[in-house]
Amino acid sequence: MKKSDVVPALLILALSAAIAFDTRGLSFWADTTPGPAFMPVWLAIAGVVLGVLRLLEARRSSAPVEWPDRAALLRVALVLGGLVAVPVLSPLLGLVASLALFVGFLLLAVLRQALWPSLATLAITVGVVYGIFVGWLNVPLPKGMLGI
Repeated sequence: MKKSDVVPALLILALSAAIAFDTRGLSFWADTTPGPAFMPVWLAIAGVVLGVLRLLEARRSSAPVEWPDRAALLRVALVLGGLVAVPVLSPLLGLVASLALFVGFLLLAVLRQALWPSLATLAITVGVVYGIFVGWLNVPLPKGMLGI
């Protein structure tokens, strides 16, 4: 068993135990609807199952660790930079425009996908986010100088 296989599994198990411990006083079911502990309990159960499966897989595995090459590390850094840029740009451009720039950056610059499918994906993603949060749930998203 390698440390790189065991440590994430133990972290998942510890997080699942913390979720179960923190929500132990909440009700699982309230009258005819799920209570406040419903989702955390299922999340903890799923975490325990996945953590145990990962430990079992790590026990059987003897493959060496494959570290990413320079190009993969660059892609990770670009994605991280884009994730940092979204909340930084949101007050200036608005959340919808920042999200559009992030998705476009990921598809066109990081993943180097074709232009038209990327633009279609961008439009659908931004449209779904806007439709759900603004149109359906009436959540006021941050608006920037553009008023979007």
